[in-house]
Amino acid sequence: MRLSDERDDNGMGAPVVYTIVGVSAFIFLILAVVLLSNTNWGGQGSAGNRNIQPSPSPTPEETAEFAPGSEDLETLYREHRLRSEDLDFWDMYKEEENQLIEAVPTASPTPEPTHEPTEEELASDGKHVQVTYRDGSKEWVEISKDIPLYSYDFTNLKITNGKMAYYQDGEKSSWLGVDLSKNNGDVDFEALKNSGVDFVMLRLGSRGYETGLVTLDENFVSNITKAQSAGLEVGVYFYSQAVNEEEAVEEAEFVISNLVPYKISYPVAFDMEYISNDESRIDSLDEENKTQVAQAFLSRIEREGYRTILYGNKDWLLGALMPDKLLKEYDVWLNDQASIPDYPYQFKMWKYSAPQKIDGVGSTASYTISFVDYTRK
Repeated sequence: MRLSDERDDNGMGAPVVYTIVGVSAFIFLILAVVLLSNTNWGGQGSAGNRNIQPSPSPTPEETAEFAPGSEDLETLYREHRLRSEDLDFWDMYKEEENQLIEAVPTASPTPEPTHEPTEEELASDGKHVQVTYRDGSKEWVEISKDIPLYSYDFTNLKITNGKMAYYQDGEKSSWLGVDLSKNNGDVDFEALKNSGVDFVMLRLGSRGYETGLVTLDENFVSNITKAQSAGLEVGVYFYSQAVNEEEAVEEAEFVISNLVPYKISYPVAFDMEYISNDESRIDSLDEENKTQVAQAFLSRIEREGYRTILYGNKDWLLGALMPDKLLKEYDVWLNDQASIPDYPYQFKMWKYSAPQKIDGVGSTASYTISFVDYTRK
């Protein structure tokens, strides 16, 4: 007889049986799913020869939903449609970058044709002056900005009986002179003084243009003595034919030694010129050589304490010499018979007249006007 609370150790309860049956069915289901999955991955033939086949290419319908270059990378990866070029996203900037870097060629400006100025333009532009050389050729040369220009107002000039005077603010501010040599013969310096002449420029000496000999002007001693006795101021000039600096210094020493007995108030002038219709010693010298000769003479005279001045016409000063090396350092005695000189640079004395009859002079002579009172220097 069993008691009601005793276990039956020989049998199992209904819940246990149901559980075993359920677990078994679940395991069977899993095995079936695995078997079915292996069948789908495999190809024809045995299981040991199975090969993984590539995913089929996407159909146009599948790719149409993406804009070129904007596919979703994660979707591409899952569907095995991700390619190396899909990751090369820098390519999308190449075209834009090239457009920015590429230099845009610019058209070269077309050079404007050069214009050769006419004679009339050069004559009126105020920047050029015409020079005539010894061989007759002419050239328009540019006026240097480094050399002082003259500042005279030629409307202030007055000429009476051939005698020129310059006025500023209604007062005369010029001095009248005459240059003289043995070629003028005997001179009455008293008459010259009374005619209104203030000073004379006397030729002291010269060098022969053929022989090269340095000589004293035959009338120099007489002329300077009489001129100073008449109360005229005196300057002198030397006619040079030196072919080198040594000869120029020799000429300067000659002038200095012959001025020892006298006191002069006007400058010592250096005069070098070509000989008309004949050959001379200086014909072979170029501009630099002649400039060096002039500098050697003038600098030696200045060291002795005399004032100096460079004589010449426009063509000589601008064409035979080197203006930049002389005209800034020395006063100029300009020889120009034009009513208004076309020489552009500063000049302190101006030989303005051609030879003419002058009171007290046996032959014709030329007037010179000085814009500077050298007696006060």
